[in-house]
Amino acid sequence: MSLNGILQVGLSGVLASESALQTASNNISNENTPGYVSETANLATNQSMPTSFGSLGAGVSVSSISRNFSSYAQTQLMNATSLSSATSGQAQTLSQLSSLFPVSSGQSGLSNAISSFYAAFQTLSSNPSSIPDRQGVLSQAQSLTAQYQNGMNTLSATQSSLVQQMQQSVSTINGLSAQLAGINKSILATPQGTPVPNSLLDQQAQALDQLSQQVGVQTIPGSDGTLIVTTKSGATLVDGSQSMTLAVQVGGAYQQPGQAGIVYQPTGQSLTNKITGGALGGALAAQNNVNSIQLQYGLLAQGITAVTNSQQAMGVDLKGQMGAPIFSVQGPQVFPAGANQGNATITASVTDLSTVPATTFTLEYNGSQWNVINNTSGTSQMFSSSGGALSFGGMSLQVSGTAAAGDSFLVDPTGSTAGSFQSVMTDANQVAAAFPYVASPGTSSTTGGLVNNNSGTEALSSGAVASPSGTFSSGTAVLPSGVTPQPFTLTFTNSTQYQVSTSSGTVVATGTWGGPGSIAVAIPYPSGSSASGAAMTFSWGSGAPAAGDAFTFSSGAPGNNANAVSMAQAANQPVLAQGSINQFTADMTNSYGNTTQVVQQNNASAQGTLTQAQVALSSLSGVNLNAEAAQVVSYTQAYQAASAIIQTQNTLFQSLLQAV
Repeated sequence: MSLNGILQVGLSGVLASESALQTASNNISNENTPGYVSETANLATNQSMPTSFGSLGAGVSVSSISRNFSSYAQTQLMNATSLSSATSGQAQTLSQLSSLFPVSSGQSGLSNAISSFYAAFQTLSSNPSSIPDRQGVLSQAQSLTAQYQNGMNTLSATQSSLVQQMQQSVSTINGLSAQLAGINKSILATPQGTPVPNSLLDQQAQALDQLSQQVGVQTIPGSDGTLIVTTKSGATLVDGSQSMTLAVQVGGAYQQPGQAGIVYQPTGQSLTNKITGGALGGALAAQNNVNSIQLQYGLLAQGITAVTNSQQAMGVDLKGQMGAPIFSVQGPQVFPAGANQGNATITASVTDLSTVPATTFTLEYNGSQWNVINNTSGTSQMFSSSGGALSFGGMSLQVSGTAAAGDSFLVDPTGSTAGSFQSVMTDANQVAAAFPYVASPGTSSTTGGLVNNNSGTEALSSGAVASPSGTFSSGTAVLPSGVTPQPFTLTFTNSTQYQVSTSSGTVVATGTWGGPGSIAVAIPYPSGSSASGAAMTFSWGSGAPAAGDAFTFSSGAPGNNANAVSMAQAANQPVLAQGSINQFTADMTNSYGNTTQVVQQNNASAQGTLTQAQVALSSLSGVNLNAEAAQVVSYTQAYQAASAIIQTQNTLFQSLLQAV
């Protein structure tokens, strides 16, 4: 080896150690820099120089400065980040709704307000003529609707907050997509044959991590070093130097208040049901949770209104008038899609509340038939478009106008009208505490009292309300509903036959005595009223009648309490598909609790997975100060040794010059 060779070997050692020291120094300096990936100086032996006696070493060089990076570890971190962000946002939203479902029965809440309202009727039943107790019923009704509206306000505020979260998230997604497209452009601008700068790749990894916090994404590496970035469902966000944007459609495709959908702007396609993961996926999942609760709230309002007004209509108020409604709530709502081309309008009404599910339906028209999709179960059924009427889900829908092929509508049986639930009764006299009739033996006297000249031992029951299926037995005297609420008299024409006549003497029904326990008289409630389909019945007792025996039916007001007693139990009457008001409320609370528990468990699991992914990537890509310090010592010594070689070569060269 020549003196020049010794110099070159020593110099290579100095330069290699210098590059390695600079790399280690850069790692140490960026130990706290977000997104920085540690680097390693990779050294390689220079090609040896062949000689007649063997090859001589030519020193060392830096082959590359590599990033301590794993695309697999980064993908795992992105997936964990996306899941954690989604479940965290969903759990936070559900926790904000905990005030709607107090755990303790003693706490104020909707369940407690419902119990207090119906308990007020129990109090009234002790003194049905009491104005203060009647006022207490109305006060509890107002308290119930106020508590209900507080819940609806909470749901509405939560929905508005979720829409804002979606808008912020989409704005961040669009910004990060543009940033990644810019990074791809810089990568493409890297001179051919020159490695892509590690700092540029660090920016790319950091932007991807930030993007995964907003939405679930997947990447496809290109042969030129760029990345194609898509959502989990395949919607492209970044392709080369081009970025595609998302948009928030406030109101969604059907322009529902408080709702929002996600639109892929390049095509106008809705991604609302396809976005998963990240803050955006979490907000969409939370929106579904809130919508589900609102649907249940709406169905509960329908149930409370139906069972209360129906029982109220079965009684008479303090003045003997048939009971008026205490609550009101709007019926189902139908929302047309903004893209509809036809002029069809659809109205809906509830026909059987006991079969109305807590879900929405989508109606799609194909030009000749309607496809009705249950948006919870996903099941569907086809209907002919002839006749302009559709019937499903306990509802009747009337179609007017002409729908175009491809038109669609969203049917919301209860959720969109939940906020309309209100107390409409203001006069305490109108509380119907009494049954319409009480039966007393005897006939009316000219002085206004009753004269009982009955010779038989027969008696009539105090009356009950029945919801008959079909018709009563042939012996029952069934009155036409038009005679209510006027008084009438039942008179035996012989020992088994009797007739029912109005106060003017008009016979309106006849019957045959059927023995103890058989129904004597059935008085159907007026058709079109909330009690339509039900009837008030009186049954025969254990005695026997005689010809000429008579019973007078007069108004139960003001002293009768039978309807107040029934009203106190109304919350236990089956009225909804899930059962009674009390059962539905309990199920709704349990459903919320179960959903919240599952989401919280998923979030805890996701947080654990995220921590593991962070540790795994950090152990590979993070800066280890102890290891870097050892590298500094090692390369410093190598640098000094290589410098000594150069010094030695200089000494030898000087000696050679002196020898010459």
